[in-house]
Amino acid sequence: MPVLTAIDLARIQQYVFSSNRLRDVLAASYAVEQALDPAKGLQAPEGAVILAGGGNALLQFESLGVTREWTRDFTRRLQQIAPGIEVVIAHRPFEPGHLAQAWLSLHADLARQKLERRPSVPQAGLSVTATCAVTGLPASAVDEDGQLVSSRIQLLHSRIADSKNRWKRFLPAELENAPDWTVAFPDDLDELGRSPGETSLIGVVHVDGNGVGELIRQWLCRRVDAPDKRVQQEAQEWSSALRRLAEDVLSRLVGRITACIRLERQQASRTQGIRLVGQPEELSFPLHQINGAREVFLPLRPIVLGGDDMTFVADGRIALDLAVAALREFEKNPVLHLGKNGDPVRVTACAGVALVRSHAPFYRAYQAAKVLCSSAKSARRALQDEGGWLDWMLGMVGPAQSVEEWRKAYRAGSLQLTMRPYPVALAAGRRNWDWLDLEVLGPGPASRPNQGFRGDPAWRLSRNRVKQLEALAREGPEAVRKELCVWRATQPDLQLPGDLGQDGFLGANTPLVDAIEIMDVHLRLEPNAS
Repeated sequence: MPVLTAIDLARIQQYVFSSNRLRDVLAASYAVEQALDPAKGLQAPEGAVILAGGGNALLQFESLGVTREWTRDFTRRLQQIAPGIEVVIAHRPFEPGHLAQAWLSLHADLARQKLERRPSVPQAGLSVTATCAVTGLPASAVDEDGQLVSSRIQLLHSRIADSKNRWKRFLPAELENAPDWTVAFPDDLDELGRSPGETSLIGVVHVDGNGVGELIRQWLCRRVDAPDKRVQQEAQEWSSALRRLAEDVLSRLVGRITACIRLERQQASRTQGIRLVGQPEELSFPLHQINGAREVFLPLRPIVLGGDDMTFVADGRIALDLAVAALREFEKNPVLHLGKNGDPVRVTACAGVALVRSHAPFYRAYQAAKVLCSSAKSARRALQDEGGWLDWMLGMVGPAQSVEEWRKAYRAGSLQLTMRPYPVALAAGRRNWDWLDLEVLGPGPASRPNQGFRGDPAWRLSRNRVKQLEALAREGPEAVRKELCVWRATQPDLQLPGDLGQDGFLGANTPLVDAIEIMDVHLRLEPNAS
């Protein structure tokens, strides 16, 4: 009797982001990818792998005995490829012709296995054992920086070169607007494009598809009576489509950045430098140069890319722009078979962006981005919207503080001093991201040059007034209204941007704090600018 086997790598995020060093994170991410690679970690018989990726795999074997023998070898290889990773495996024998029904039942089996599994509590070391600087496990070696590391970290370090080469296929051969220059992803958070002498922010961005698991479940329900071969073929096709979707999104993000790179001559030294074209222009910044000033680091570093989700880190000033661009790109490529009647369906996604200092704890920043992504998904579900949504935070929450607790600072009685999360496209009853970005912050590509806080001279040339407006918004609409009356005594035409009326509030909510917080840390890339 054939057997269906499901594999789920558990606590992947904690495994990948256990270190605050980017190279360790990249190596761990690469190890997770290799663990379920059909040619590396799985090594299953030909035709056994139905799908693999994103920390999950589904395989079919001819009998339970063959399955158990393969599982024994796989778990041994797994600890050689990704030492310390946790895995949950479930098996489900089924009658030929009932693959889809077995797959549906296997979901419940896997969930039960997760709940019933015994936690691993090994005796990692004794009181006299030196501990690894990254994992806290017993140290067994000294790395190139002189730090004590465990055998797991030592193994991951041996694969750093491979983990970097994994991403090279997403880079262009040369820059269109900077001939003879090439680009590379940075290997250190300090190389993400910070301007010398300025406070450096990075943006940890987590993007996750909307309702993909439910789409797969509905597809399985429609295929309960379908032949096994058809189920396998369609599963492989939509799995490949999801993988290509994430890869296409990353390629478009790289293209968006490289299209904005320009050569410029620095007058003082008469040497060539690199800048990014964006809005506002004063936030443009030079990129690091290496290898004889012929290669530059992109202010972007992909970390996880699998199925319908992706995680990357970028310079904080372009993180929001890239997150929105990723959400828009997600909707462009349909995924086969997952729509009604087996039609292709366009998958939307939500994103969470944590804007933190470059040396903030990486895992906590990622966890915040993931919670913010969930917040965006919740708002989307509440309005039954079908598009992508974005949520973000500026600053790091405390070790014992949740994002929900941190956001209490945006409440003043019955007032909400934020309108986050924002839909990327128009949504019923909600202002969207373009409204905040192009009209409230302004000026937009097709708007008046004197629009918004960044364009209107009355606001752009009076930083104190803008900052005071943020404080007034925290006091309530009446405080905003009164102060605007005072300011209009000398500037009768003064208006709040974005059609915000006389007090800056839309009901009990205001976007003023949202806009003013990101006004100096949000760069809107303009690939078509000269």
